[in-house]
Amino acid sequence: MIAHIDMDCFFVAVERLKDPSLKGKPVAVGGDPDRGRSVVTSASYEAREYGVQSAMPMAVALRLCPDLVVVPVDFDLYDRYHFKVKEVLQSFSSLVEMTSIDEGYVDLTGTERLWGDPMEVGERLRWAVKQATRLDCTVGVAQNKLMAKIASNHAKPNGLLHILPGREASFLAPLPVEIIPGVGEKMSATLRSFGLEAVRQIAAAGGSLMEAAFGLYGKYLWRAACGEGGSDLTPDWQRKSISKETTFRSDTTDRRYLTAVLHYLTEKVCRRLRQEGKAARTVSVKIRYEDFETLDRSRTLPQPNNRDDALYSVANDLMQKAITRRVGIRLIGVGLSNLTHCYHQMHLFDEGAWLKERRRLIAVDKMRQRFGFDAVLRGEAVYLINCASSYRMSCTTEEQP
Repeated sequence: MIAHIDMDCFFVAVERLKDPSLKGKPVAVGGDPDRGRSVVTSASYEAREYGVQSAMPMAVALRLCPDLVVVPVDFDLYDRYHFKVKEVLQSFSSLVEMTSIDEGYVDLTGTERLWGDPMEVGERLRWAVKQATRLDCTVGVAQNKLMAKIASNHAKPNGLLHILPGREASFLAPLPVEIIPGVGEKMSATLRSFGLEAVRQIAAAGGSLMEAAFGLYGKYLWRAACGEGGSDLTPDWQRKSISKETTFRSDTTDRRYLTAVLHYLTEKVCRRLRQEGKAARTVSVKIRYEDFETLDRSRTLPQPNNRDDALYSVANDLMQKAITRRVGIRLIGVGLSNLTHCYHQMHLFDEGAWLKERRRLIAVDKMRQRFGFDAVLRGEAVYLINCASSYRMSCTTEEQP
């Protein structure tokens, strides 16, 4: 018995908790609408009625919905609610796999005597999440992960659906091919060009024919159309890397501004490392010029680290050496990879300085946890205070399992 929990319009819902006046209005979470490069990160159901969708340019969204209320992203706040949801799911089962910031799976096999039948445990999950976060979620329950996800997608918003064992194929048969996870607009158009418009037609085509036409992906489509999917969860999900990047409002060649932004982004990723008890050995820097030439530079350290200053020193050196053209820069990013569990090699003469730095970082992290990340700016990032009007960035987090 696998349950898939999907938070409804997660970013928008969290923003409405912060500002109740947004309820009932078309809302989009994303970048500054005055910036031509900003996009929609999340849209409310009211905004979706006008055609506003995630990843859409904000300028297009405003043309579709002139009354759209645009709210800047607050990833720190979303992270806090993400961990609240995860704690709720872990109270139902030790087998929890969070696949993104707003969704995850719970293996409830063998918990019937404790939590009840699938519909009862689904309601319990929705109620527990609501009590802990004041947010709505949709729950899908099935025998495997694929069908649980399809069930939750079918029941949104704020719904519950249980697909009975043995009824998977018949449930899917009349639905359009887009219901299968991973089938986007391009693949949908390709399938329809082959005359495959409903899931039952993919199932009827057979595995061999689908594999011959689409390779291994075709075999996945056929198995999915038959309701087959894996049920093994990966509770000890390990992040391979974490990075943050930002696109500027206008291209810049200001080295001081670039180093300030780089310091700010480095502090962000280092804070995430410490939250997860991790350290990194590889530091990467990404630069994109105004003509879209993109450079990536990285360096591997002899020992893993998660301290802001140490990793920023490496990132800044990589960036300064990478900037060799007198051309405006539109995007920079910093990434950390080769992650390990955090530990510190003891040294006889520098242990006092290390402990002092560690206590300072703990104090800063606690202040940011309580008052927000921007409550404390350190090092080169302090320069951003003097250019607040131009510091309008759209940071994105890239986390790869």
